[in-house]
Amino acid sequence: MALKLDELRTPRIDFGKGIELSFDLEEYTDEPAKQKAAKELRETPEIVLASIKELRELICAEKELLVPIDKDAFLKRFLRPKKYYADSTFEMMKAYYKLKQKEDSILSGLSTELLADVFTDRLVQILPKRDQHGRRIMYMEMGGKWNCSKISSVKLIRATNMLMEAIGREPRTQLHGVVFIVNFDNLSFSHIGQFSPKFVKTIVDYGQRNSPYRVKGIHIVNNARMFNFLFKVFKPFLGKKWSQRIFLHAADKQSLHQHIDPASLPSFLGGNYELPEYDGSVVGQLLDCYKDKSEESSKYGYTVQEK
Repeated sequence: MALKLDELRTPRIDFGKGIELSFDLEEYTDEPAKQKAAKELRETPEIVLASIKELRELICAEKELLVPIDKDAFLKRFLRPKKYYADSTFEMMKAYYKLKQKEDSILSGLSTELLADVFTDRLVQILPKRDQHGRRIMYMEMGGKWNCSKISSVKLIRATNMLMEAIGREPRTQLHGVVFIVNFDNLSFSHIGQFSPKFVKTIVDYGQRNSPYRVKGIHIVNNARMFNFLFKVFKPFLGKKWSQRIFLHAADKQSLHQHIDPASLPSFLGGNYELPEYDGSVVGQLLDCYKDKSEESSKYGYTVQEK
């Protein structure tokens, strides 16, 4: 397993047998993507120009919010999940940075050094292949493979957010979205105890309303009776949209495959390709190749502490 540079010097993880993971930061220019963007996101040249102009004006009026209003790519990252409606984009942006400002936020401490053990244990992964709709696939271990006495739920969520920050810079991911597969095999009361109602509300509110990502599905696998106790904590905070996008598959891989093509999945999820055991620290190395972007992003936000 190695981190390599391709002919364009783009860093990528080479898993062998042609399976690789890299970040695609280029704007999409192919017609199918542009047509989908126009249909689903209202992304036409006229609307994009008008929405960026309106969002810039709203941000300028929010004197204490520091973000790079001169960078179209940054503004599009927030506009796309809100279908280029500047008002709702601005409300989401404010909520996002207010959450980031809070002490012990799930959006703080996003560094490979602080989260190295999460990546090394491969508790959160970006699967190398996108699904049949072009969506990124995030895979999480939230059962027996998660040693919650060593790694807290806060660190687990922070590591997830660090990976989401990375793929969130990809225009194609901004367009197609993300799906989650979460493995709850051998879930215990120790794991469940990591999730207080207050913490769960923070996670769910962020995911549903205040994050600049298009989460298109959350697929729960290996959920046994113990999972029901945890789901009871989450359920009161779920809105209609997310409730409709959560799918419980238990151990039925065929059920999962009705939503995600096996060609997009590794063999341990019943898929068609082999993803070898690997040293998860290589993911940290890949993220560190974009450390300048992460450090720049960490400077954005409110300049005055909210009272």
